[in-house]
Amino acid sequence: MTDIQTKDTGAYSDSKEEKKMFRQLFFRQFQLLGSMNFTRMEGLSYGWTLAPMLRKIYPDPHRYQESLKRNSQFFNTNQHLAPFIMGLTLSMEKENANNATFDTASINGIKVALMGPFAGVGDSFFYGVLRIIATGIAIGLASQGNPLGPLLFLLVYNIPSYLVRYYGGIMGYRLGSKYIAEATQSGLLKCITKASSIMGLMMVGAMSASMVKFSTTYQTTIAGQPFVLQEILDKICVGLIPLLLVLGCLRMLNKKVSPNRVLILLIVLGFAAAGVGLI
Repeated sequence: MTDIQTKDTGAYSDSKEEKKMFRQLFFRQFQLLGSMNFTRMEGLSYGWTLAPMLRKIYPDPHRYQESLKRNSQFFNTNQHLAPFIMGLTLSMEKENANNATFDTASINGIKVALMGPFAGVGDSFFYGVLRIIATGIAIGLASQGNPLGPLLFLLVYNIPSYLVRYYGGIMGYRLGSKYIAEATQSGLLKCITKASSIMGLMMVGAMSASMVKFSTTYQTTIAGQPFVLQEILDKICVGLIPLLLVLGCLRMLNKKVSPNRVLILLIVLGFAAAGVGLI
């Protein structure tokens, strides 16, 4: 198997530079939740985290700006596992800088495909398991007046968290550096990109169905029979109104309508529908 690290003469081509990059990635990724918004979630912080590393990978200002745009799109996952995706992204960006035929669409495709599963695994383990265990240990000691309770909570929860954050970035970067070039040459990356796009669309659809809540309470009587509008809509298609709202917002955004205007329109629509008794 070809080891592209021995042939690469670009940025981060030696172990000293890589170690410096891993430290920089580790300290900057803590700001992943520092710029949350409803249009890109963690996307802006993701781009900010990678910015100095992308600048070194792309000396050309135009390519650097393109990479920033590419890595500031919608992104939302568990922050403990995000460094793995960041490391993988950097390895793909590095390959793109050295390969003129590299498909840049695969970068966002891989990100979108991984962020959903990583969010489920990371949230379940760190918030549903590790934090509960750490809290149980801390409460047991704190209830006895032992000052080690809060300290043990911080240690039990944060030591695994920091280790996963640091070594996750290293694993993602080295895994990508080892396989991306060969996958590109063999055509495997195109298959991975297509599969990632399909999974990404499935994740977006699942997120839309679970996060967009909109149902009607309108009901009346027709010919002596109760008429419940939501039941009729559910028989046609469960979640029909949320689906239409998502598609409508997508259409407006594709027509370059400001996200703020879309949000204001949704607020006005909600008040109007509530005022006439539809919701």
